[in-house]
Amino acid sequence: MTTTTVGTTTVGTTTVGTSAADIEFHYDLGNDFYALWLDETLSYSAAVWDGIAPGEPDTTALPRAQRAKLDLHLDLAGAASDAGFRLLDVGCGWGGLLTHAVLTGRAGEATGLTLSRAQHAHVRGLALPGVDVRLESWDGHRPERPYDGIVSIGAFEHFATADMDAAGRLAAYRGYFERCHGWLRPGARMSLQTIAYDGVAGGDGPVGSFVAAEVFPGAALPRLGEIVTAGDPYFAVTAVRASAEDYARTLGAWSARLLRARAEAEALVGPDGFRRYRRYLRACEVTFLRGAATLYRIGFRRRDEPLRLPV
Repeated sequence: MTTTTVGTTTVGTTTVGTSAADIEFHYDLGNDFYALWLDETLSYSAAVWDGIAPGEPDTTALPRAQRAKLDLHLDLAGAASDAGFRLLDVGCGWGGLLTHAVLTGRAGEATGLTLSRAQHAHVRGLALPGVDVRLESWDGHRPERPYDGIVSIGAFEHFATADMDAAGRLAAYRGYFERCHGWLRPGARMSLQTIAYDGVAGGDGPVGSFVAAEVFPGAALPRLGEIVTAGDPYFAVTAVRASAEDYARTLGAWSARLLRARAEAEALVGPDGFRRYRRYLRACEVTFLRGAATLYRIGFRRRDEPLRLPV
């Protein structure tokens, strides 16, 4: 693995998957820009909309739905009210899960990993008690002690790239699960949320090409079979939930909020930047509505010893 020094911070750049430069291309567009249309938790992933009426204004509905998502993942990772619980958030974004976990008492210590300088600076600025945010990749992470649970929301899409063949993608995903197995104490649990291909074979269509070129360079979506196969030697699956409709509704809320904030958004990223993100949000919403992609939320339990499965 290579490293890059930024000020006094060492950045571990991933040896597989999306590069730090491509991560920053998207996520470092500006914290103020994302704050215009994300909810107050700055959660940039699909919410859980169970029980939230379609007519409720997004000003209250979106934060409620995002916190329900955070609670679901903490449940899957086994994070109860325990001051001693040590949590790892792989791809922590702007710290929504870290904040929620420590302020609700569901974790006593929480570590977040990100490759975005803007996100790293934001989480550090929160000065959350018990929280350590690191500007490093998952494959460069070396914890001092085992964790009690791991959550990863919206990062798995960056663990492989479109130029990898099927064997390369599977090796990258298996490497992640192997690391997680080594980081966790015996019997621990973890959760994963990821977009995945469903009704199409890959991202060669116009929407996929646009997103890869203009919004998310260096990312690739998995299929459910790849996730299960890669994790099987190290983890038993405890729950699988497919929720394309959750992402479609979340994208619709983001799109509406961005449209309402058009003047402020154009002042921050310019008219072209505003139009690009509106197109991206609407195109992705349609992708979920027509079943080309879906969203998986998966719970795992650590196996005591890795299985030796036939190749």
